[in-house]
Amino acid sequence: MQGLRSRYRELLKKYHPDNGGDVRTMQEINAEYDRISAEMSRSRHAGEPSNEKEQKDFEADVACREILEAIIGFDIQIEIIGTWIWCFGCKAVKDALKQLGFKYAPKKKAWTWHYGEYRRFHRGETPLDEIRAKYGSRTVSRQGNQKYAID
Repeated sequence: MQGLRSRYRELLKKYHPDNGGDVRTMQEINAEYDRISAEMSRSRHAGEPSNEKEQKDFEADVACREILEAIIGFDIQIEIIGTWIWCFGCKAVKDALKQLGFKYAPKKKAWTWHYGEYRRFHRGETPLDEIRAKYGSRTVSRQGNQKYAID
């Protein structure tokens, strides 16, 4: 679903009437996005993703939401970079983060969480700004009583 959303946003930027596109093309893009989104939603609500990759993506999405719901009340900065959750300013809640499966990245001075197993395939340290540029970054903010919004 995340890949669908990012592709949808790219098309919006490219074909929006404010950027030289036309209304008819935008209506077609919106209709197709709604159709695919509804189809994916039905598949997920049926509890039977159609293939192994969708099943893994569904499990990762559920796990990510559970982690976000567990940490959203903490007084920390939360950022989603790619499929990783990064937390900054966490001294007061480090024990809780450890219990949730977060690992500390001392060079980046942040706690990080990723669904499933992760193996490092490269040597050396990649700066956080480089990781953000490659995978995209979204900040998570609190709204009301432990609800969250991804900016």
